[in-house]
Amino acid sequence: MSLVPRLMLGFLLVCSTLPATELTNTTPLKQSQDQALDADGNPIALPQEFAPALQYRADEATVAPIKVKAQRSKNHAAAKTTRVVDDAGCRWLHSRMSELRRRLKSETRLADYFHDEMREHQQQWQCLKCDGAGPAAGDHARCGL
Repeated sequence: MSLVPRLMLGFLLVCSTLPATELTNTTPLKQSQDQALDADGNPIALPQEFAPALQYRADEATVAPIKVKAQRSKNHAAAKTTRVVDDAGCRWLHSRMSELRRRLKSETRLADYFHDEMREHQQQWQCLKCDGAGPAAGDHARCGL
């Protein structure tokens, strides 16, 4: 006799010895409602007095607001590039122009190169309309990006 029929026979013998009770939504629970059971069916002791784990009062959590002054851009070109349309070329231009502005403030010997690159990127920025409606279908090729 193979293993599967033996297991089935053993299962049938065990099931036939158990009392048959139909389980429905209207079947009453066999445990009392004032107890809890663990995974093995043993009762768990419930505390009679409850204490909160955290005591919190909202009036203790209030903090005075901090006033922050808005920083204004001194560079007119920087004020133009604050709004960027959702286009990969425009996002790259914005990032590169921000980096060039940062490097131009440091006044290195490469400032002339950075200034020339910045001027070229500003022309591409305006050609692609990165602060407005964004580039049209052929603008990337036409604007040299």
